[in-house]
Amino acid sequence: MPRKLLFLSTVLLSLAMMPSASATKPIREVHPSQDDGIITGQCAFPVRGHIDGPEIITTFTDAAGNPVKQIVAFPGDRVTLTNTVSGTSVTVMGTGSSQLRAEPDGSLTARAMGHGPFFPNPITGARGIWYLSGQGISTLDSQGNVTSATLHGRLVDLCPRLAS
Repeated sequence: MPRKLLFLSTVLLSLAMMPSASATKPIREVHPSQDDGIITGQCAFPVRGHIDGPEIITTFTDAAGNPVKQIVAFPGDRVTLTNTVSGTSVTVMGTGSSQLRAEPDGSLTARAMGHGPFFPNPITGARGIWYLSGQGISTLDSQGNVTSATLHGRLVDLCPRLAS
């Protein structure tokens, strides 16, 4: 059964079945900070995620204003993950970018480059908080199912480091 990528769920709704891009000016949003969140169901304990740094979202649209491509950059971000039971924390770089492109057939191509966490594992769907150093590329069909996925780099589960 193909697995869905969690980080794409909201973007899938807005980008599904969009026509090709035109030369309209992109929409740029800068978020100087991001809210903390609690990650459950990945480690044997809840994990608080805190991001220090901005998120820059650039959305490209067609002539009708429909989104067809999105680039998200995280310049110089640091991600602190904390076991809410023991207080054990791990801080990692969260610097990189991701790109989403809507294809004419309703599918999406997603690419994540740099360093940052994913949960669950973006390739296998295994539980955990997986830290990517490198590049991952996935193709999703029009229903959001992963049809191909490749990884160039490393994925490391951070749950064991947070367990103590």
